[in-house]
Amino acid sequence: MPVKFNQYWTIEFDKHKEYEKFVIRKYIPGMNKLGVHIIAGWTVLIGGFSDIILEGISNDLELLEKALRDEKFRRLNDELQDYVRRYITKVLVSTGTVEDYSRDIEKNTVKFSQTWDVISRSKEAYKRYVTGTFYPCLEKLGIKVAREWEVLIGGGPRLLCEGRAVDIDSTALISNLQSKDFQRAKQGLKQYIENYESRILTFHIQKVLGYKSVSYDLIAG
Repeated sequence: MPVKFNQYWTIEFDKHKEYEKFVIRKYIPGMNKLGVHIIAGWTVLIGGFSDIILEGISNDLELLEKALRDEKFRRLNDELQDYVRRYITKVLVSTGTVEDYSRDIEKNTVKFSQTWDVISRSKEAYKRYVTGTFYPCLEKLGIKVAREWEVLIGGGPRLLCEGRAVDIDSTALISNLQSKDFQRAKQGLKQYIENYESRILTFHIQKVLGYKSVSYDLIAG
């Protein structure tokens, strides 16, 4: 079962050029060779937390653990710290609630990320609500629910809903999230959850699929 490895950081103010060169030419290729395949990098447009999120996927937890124990990862990560601060990581696994995840993210994608904790006494009612009402509402608003993840290792709320909006700019997305339909659906969700947070993300690093190869472009910092 795929396991997500997210890394969060803020770029050192005076090291953007050196950071860009290192991440694109060395860090991402190194992570891919270790079996942690970089899907994309995101910058937080609206919301709190770190400025940058690097999203990686490994085929299973055992392979991820092997990669993170590798001396090559330690050296790469040590060098990364020269260019960033506020670095943290999270390991996430699928909850099985939504299984429509693609490792290839379309070019004109804006991500809507929501996190929360489920109130323990409400787990069954929560699952019925998100599958029957909340996630269908997101789909109607143009937000494809790629997967619901649970934080296995790391802090913060335990569940993450990964939503992707394609061919819709951030202004239109914000307008949709201000709609009565979404506000009603979110209020209903809050019967079953606590510690709700949300963020709108745009590309920081984008994977480019060529005919025979994969490359990465740094979009914004």
